[in-house]
Amino acid sequence: MLRHYPLLLASSLAFGPLAAQTTDLVFFSDDGMKFTVLVDGDQKNAKPAARVVAPGIRNEQPMLIINFEDLAVAPIKKAGYFPLGMEYTMMITTNKKGEKVLRATGEAALGSAGTLVVDEKPRPTDFRDDDPAVEENTSGTTGSTVIVTERTTQPLDGENVQMNVDMNGIGVNMNVNVTGTTSATSTTTTTTTTTYVVDDNPNTTATRPPVPEPEPEVYYMPGYTGRIGCPWPMSPSEFTDAKTSIGSKSFEDTKMSVAKQVVSDRCFTVDQVKGVMQLFSFEESKLDFAKFAYDHTYDLSNYYKLNDAFTFESSVDDLNTFLRDR
Repeated sequence: MLRHYPLLLASSLAFGPLAAQTTDLVFFSDDGMKFTVLVDGDQKNAKPAARVVAPGIRNEQPMLIINFEDLAVAPIKKAGYFPLGMEYTMMITTNKKGEKVLRATGEAALGSAGTLVVDEKPRPTDFRDDDPAVEENTSGTTGSTVIVTERTTQPLDGENVQMNVDMNGIGVNMNVNVTGTTSATSTTTTTTTTTYVVDDNPNTTATRPPVPEPEPEVYYMPGYTGRIGCPWPMSPSEFTDAKTSIGSKSFEDTKMSVAKQVVSDRCFTVDQVKGVMQLFSFEESKLDFAKFAYDHTYDLSNYYKLNDAFTFESSVDDLNTFLRDR
């Protein structure tokens, strides 16, 4: 026990400056869906929004809950890991199973996001639903839009016709007056608005962009024909980030806690499982993680490759016994 006292003393000395640091979390939905955010039970926005900033988080491993304005969408409940002193941005998106999930998209220095809360997804500025004089060009061609507005005013015993033509920002006004016996008893006004779509190059054939092929629901590993335990392994860049986060921890039990947190809602390959095992110093920890990761591994038939990560034959036998019982 005495050998741990220097480590405990170093931890207590480092805790002072660490306690003064905080983390800012930025959440946004890629489809504009509105939501509320709870961090360790504290609701961060009073009403649902499409982008929420949660500043001043002091817990490195907070419990995050995302509740959607649309009650038909299941909430997201996730324990995160965010080292203090940074700002982390997370996107709420839909995975291949149709479930809402959190995806980390970046990190930056504190204060980059501010405290802005956007209540709705920005609308396009080139089209207005409430303007009847603007219609969408669905012909598949490109060209100028000519808007012609005709306004006819008819006095009791005369006629006044006004025509305003607006072509690409150039206005042309025409007045035609036909007068007769005037009377000031009443006036009837009729307004007609017509929109024409003009193709600037009628000799060309409009082409539509090719429709992309749908992304497959299940990942296929080249050359692998064995059993599959989960549909889509982590990308190399995501695994590198996860491995760096796990390896940054000083204590074996903390590494294990973070490693299990990462693997619990992701899919690994056997090579990725082996890479995490090599971060542990003790044989018992390697074996513990290998067993835990089995239910979250894509290429299950390659699990024998983990034998090389052990030092003792007893660990290999223990893992093989575990696999036979599955």
